[in-house]
Parts: sequence; C-alpha cells; structure tokens
Amino acid sequence: MKKLLKLLSIGLMSMSLFACGNETINSIEEEKIVNVYMPSPAGLQTKLKEGFEAKYKDITMQVTSGTTGELLARIEAEKNDPICDVLILASWSDGLNNLSKLNLLSYVPVGSENISSSFKEESNKIYGTSASAVGVIYNTDRIKKEEIEKLDWSDFADAEKIKNITTNGKAPTMSIPDPTKSGAAKDFFAGMMTTQFADSDFSSTDCEAYNIIKGWKANGLTNGGGNKTVVANVEGSSLDVLLAGVDYNAYADKEKGKHIDIYFPKGGTVINARPAMILKDGSHNEEAKLVMDYLCSNEAQQLVSDAYLIPGNTSLTAKRPTNVNQFANMNWNTMANKGTEIAEAIKNILKW
Repeated sequence: MKKLLKLLSIGLMSMSLFACGNETINSIEEEKIVNVYMPSPAGLQTKLKEGFEAKYKDITMQVTSGTTGELLARIEAEKNDPICDVLILASWSDGLNNLSKLNLLSYVPVGSENISSSFKEESNKIYGTSASAVGVIYNTDRIKKEEIEKLDWSDFADAEKIKNITTNGKAPTMSIPDPTKSGAAKDFFAGMMTTQFADSDFSSTDCEAYNIIKGWKANGLTNGGGNKTVVANVEGSSLDVLLAGVDYNAYADKEKGKHIDIYFPKGGTVINARPAMILKDGSHNEEAKLVMDYLCSNEAQQLVSDAYLIPGNTSLTAKRPTNVNQFANMNWNTMANKGTEIAEAIKNILKW
C-alpha cells in the first residue's frame, strides 16, 4: 500500500511538473513583440509604449529612438537582417522618398479616416499621425522679445538689425540644427529654397538661393547638431538664437519654466507631418498593424497633442498654436527630390 501511494505521489508530481513545463512553454510561445523606430520627444515615446501595451497586454513594444537620419541609417545597416516593424520619421519628404526605397506594407489603420487628408498618401503606406513646425527659438534673458519678433528670416543676415535684439547690444550667437541629420530642418530648408528659387541648380553652392545661408554664416552662424542639443544650448549660456528650431521642444521647455520662447517669422515655415509606416520585411506585420491602429486612435492622438505636436487628427484641440503661416506654393514632391541635395549644400557652405 505504501509503495502504491509512493508511486501515485511520484506520478502526480510528474504530471504537475509536466503541466508547469507546458505552461512555461506556452508562455514563451505566446510572448509577442513589435519593434518601433521613432524620433523624439522621448516623453511621447514612453507614453505611446505604455498606452499600447496597456491596450494589447500580450504584446511588448520595443522602442528604438533616433533622429530621422540615424533611424534611416540603421534601417540600411539592418537590410540583410531586418528588425524594424514600424518606422516613424520626423520628415514627410523622407516618407515620400522611402515609398520606393523601402518595402512598405499598404494598410488602412482603424481610425485613419480621422487623420487629415494632407497627412495621408494615396498608396496607404504612410500616415502623418503627428506634425511639427520650425521657427526661431531664443533665450528670453539675453534676447529682447519685442525686437527679435520683428525679424524675418533674411533679417538675420543683417548685422545691424541683429545687434538690436540682444540685451547687451552685441551680435547674438546663432545656430541651426544640422539639416543632414534633422528631418524637420531639412524639409524647412527645402521648402524655403524651392518655393523662392524653383528652377535653381541646388547642387551648386554658388546658387543664389544660398545667399541667405551665407549671410547668416557671416554673422556667426554655427552648427548646432541635433535638435535636442541645440535647444539645450539656447536654454544654457552658449547660444542666444536657434534658427529653424523644432517647435515642440521649445513649447514643452517653456511650459517647464525654461527661459526660452519661439516665434514664426512672417516669411513662412513648413508644417511637417511625421510619417509612420509598416516595413513589410519585419517579422511582426500583424502586431505592426495594431501599432498603426493605436497611433491613429483618439488616445494616442491626445498624447501627441500633450507633447506639443500637432495631432494628425485635426478635430482634436492642440496644446500649441496651429495657425502657422507656411511658405507659399510648397510642393512636397519637389522638396522630397531636392531636400538631400539642399541639406548637403548647406553643410558644405557652413563647412561642418
């Protein structure tokens, strides 16, 4: 009898271990991930990840952060062993260019009917679920608001005019984000140049379009690098004025009490939709579709607004100004074709 009980006990233990083993195996099999590559702001990345994982509890969103240039370079480096499932860029022109360069999945996300028609593309491969604009960001301790906000873009090439904007009467220290790294800055300069000098040879640094850049350089314009770095320099002591700075950084930091402000010169700017897309070569297409659904949802769009970006869903109230004057007669296809060429020429003019 004791022997029988012992055998039964062993049998039950084995069955229990087997069941636990199966449960572990099933847990491993059921674990799902989706790899999302996206630009700043970092706070929005975190909130989108948390919101998505709360909605889809069996899927982990793995976020890779970087500038538009860094993310595209990473995609290129990984082309023989693709990792990215959903790619978000800070440049609509880069989205358009990658319709042919990347193997993208055509998909109509749930909720995409609420996204602005100007933030969509007919192939259903890219969706602008958020947007930003660029303006002039300045330090409010060292720059006089009433003076700087009179200036248009070309005025920053006038040494006498810019002397009047500083509290110490000296020329301000000025910078721009690197347009070969910042998608928003690249599209801004593409918009500025192609709308005013449509038939120019932008490959030549002797092109008349670049005279404004040369004028800025003559007044001390320097390379600021990435957007986050240059905004931090404006808030600190090394930079007074940032030309073509991304707006959401300034709005967010101003709200936190940082001594900065932003305005949009009367000559215009570029409102830049930030395209999200599914890479067909990724390993998690079905999970990627759910990410696109979530990005178009009212919940995610509210997170976009809270991050001082312009929501793709224009029926939502943005936390920042949206009545921004754009350059007249912008053509996104032209900007997409010429943007990289223009960014490289500016880089060469400034000898970075």
